[in-house]
Amino acid sequence: MDEIAVVTGAGGGIGSAVALMIHDKSEGALKLALCDINKNALAELAGRIPGSFPVVSDITTEAGRKALVDAVLAKGTPSVLVNNAGIDRPHEPCLAILESSYDTLLNLNLKAPAFLMRAFCKEMMAAGGGAVVNISSVLAKHALTGSALYRVSKAGLEALTKQFAAEFGPRGVRVNAVAPGFIMTPMTANIPDETKEKIRSMIALGEFGTPEAVAEAVWHLVENQYINGVVLPVDGGMVL
Repeated sequence: MDEIAVVTGAGGGIGSAVALMIHDKSEGALKLALCDINKNALAELAGRIPGSFPVVSDITTEAGRKALVDAVLAKGTPSVLVNNAGIDRPHEPCLAILESSYDTLLNLNLKAPAFLMRAFCKEMMAAGGGAVVNISSVLAKHALTGSALYRVSKAGLEALTKQFAAEFGPRGVRVNAVAPGFIMTPMTANIPDETKEKIRSMIALGEFGTPEAVAEAVWHLVENQYINGVVLPVDGGMVL
């Protein structure tokens, strides 16, 4: 059976970079399960990664998560899970937050990773080990007006990362996270220029990051067998 690396949100900028990095660094030894709700983006990416397969699924639902798990198990044994799928909107100041926004943000950013880890880590433990990398955010530790609920979702994801690492580490499954700063992706492209410059001034390196920088950090956490329960910042020194 093939060893499979699962990447959620694979159709986005960071997700596609992560999938390509895993394929290149593993020299094709890890087959890629590419999950997203964007069918066209997945088809384009799958065409660039030999041996990969797309899974169009809404992982905010129990049925969607089961469909992903079933699709992966039909192809092989999961050994890597990258919980990358996420959203940062709606942007709402604290006095304007809505319950619907809470559900939208936390269902994708926190609930989906929690239950995907539960499902896939069970399979990894049965197979003798594996690695999980969750994609958090610099905003888990940095206040930005309008990001209250997003911050909650990412701070919760970092707490889950450490908890799963503590419980699953003894069974050979390492769980870590990467916390990107401002990365130039389609999700950040529409931010007003004035806001971008304000953010740039907060970064010690004075530059925005690339999806490939995040992907390299993800691969490091997949590959290094003695890192467990860490949150690795990839933010150019935005939080110091």
